[in-house]
Amino acid sequence: MKPGKFKKLVLLIKKNLFNQRILDPQRNQEVMLKSLYVGIWHFLDELSYHTHQLEVTPTFDIVIDKRKLPGRIEHIDTQELVFLDNYGYHLKIDTNDYQPTSLFDEADNHVYPIKIVSFPSSTTNIKNNDS
Repeated sequence: MKPGKFKKLVLLIKKNLFNQRILDPQRNQEVMLKSLYVGIWHFLDELSYHTHQLEVTPTFDIVIDKRKLPGRIEHIDTQELVFLDNYGYHLKIDTNDYQPTSLFDEADNHVYPIKIVSFPSSTTNIKNNDS
């Protein structure tokens, strides 16, 4: 192989294999945050003794007991995910050692320890709160 063609091949490989990770920190951050927060957790309401299911979808929708909550993500980083619902209350998922550990519900002013159940395989059973 001629030296010029070899150099082009090396540059092409670098561009396609390494640049995606190195030169796109926004994409890296999104992938990292998804791997941190996307999943299904259970938490116990100590007043009613009812176990609820919390799901964070790959599009960062917040779903509780299979119902999508209307609202938006206000802040997300490796320490916390802060969601503002349409009533003006915050839900905050805190992490410890890169693992979600608790859910703070501002409406109840209560912190619920959460336990991982699984990673979501599908979000087809989610009901919108609008209906």
